[in-house]
Amino acid sequence: MSVYNTESYKTFIREWVENQPGGGRGLYRRMAGALGVSTTLVSQVVNGEKHFSMENAVDLAEFMALGERESEHFLLLAEYGRAGSFKYQERLRKRIAKAQASAQQLSERLEKDRVLTDHESATYYANWSYTAITHLIACDPMLSIEDLASRLHLPRAVIAKSVAFLLDTRILLPRTEGGHEVGPKLTHIGADSPLVMKHHQNWRLKGFNQMIFKGDSDLYYTAPMSLSHETAALIRAELPTFIEKVIKWVGPSPSETVRCLNIDWFAY
Repeated sequence: MSVYNTESYKTFIREWVENQPGGGRGLYRRMAGALGVSTTLVSQVVNGEKHFSMENAVDLAEFMALGERESEHFLLLAEYGRAGSFKYQERLRKRIAKAQASAQQLSERLEKDRVLTDHESATYYANWSYTAITHLIACDPMLSIEDLASRLHLPRAVIAKSVAFLLDTRILLPRTEGGHEVGPKLTHIGADSPLVMKHHQNWRLKGFNQMIFKGDSDLYYTAPMSLSHETAALIRAELPTFIEKVIKWVGPSPSETVRCLNIDWFAY
């Protein structure tokens, strides 16, 4: 469910929980822990007459990993729910309607706005977790924040912030049936981009860390060597051919698992 499809922040919370894997009481408990309140209070708010404070609403938007625009609208809904007078409610209702119309127009334009901005690209390639999350969601759209945190061995808060960015930039899109899917945004960077070095460094550092969890399907190979100039040139020429084969194989294959291929060939 989109946060723009209702005027009630409580309705959105309930439907968001229902659409999360492993939702229900367990998720409400984690929600209470993230807000620093009791599960009883959460239940009284979501299903009753009480309301979250605006400070709670800010923390809740982060817990649900809403994007920047979605978070602002969620806070507007919370403010509307807490409004104490009819006149104030009417003012907020007009702002909600305007935001809903704006969101609809943005949605209709998204397919034309496919390439990340320079700032978005810089953020996306600043940390390996953004690309890792994107590929994991491509394999399993129903992965939750907790699932991703466990899989990537990262704190939940880091994953929630990363997912919020991916949703805000439309790299990921919320699905009406729950979970997320990879959106239409293009994230390719060319070999001449200043971001390439950071991208290489991030995934090599991830490779070093991943060695701790090495499994049977993993392969790590390091081989300093002495050889002829002719053989060195031959190996250098063969590596791009292998990479082209990998890309050709991966392109049409369905997203079922995730892997990272790092290749270094350098003189020392």
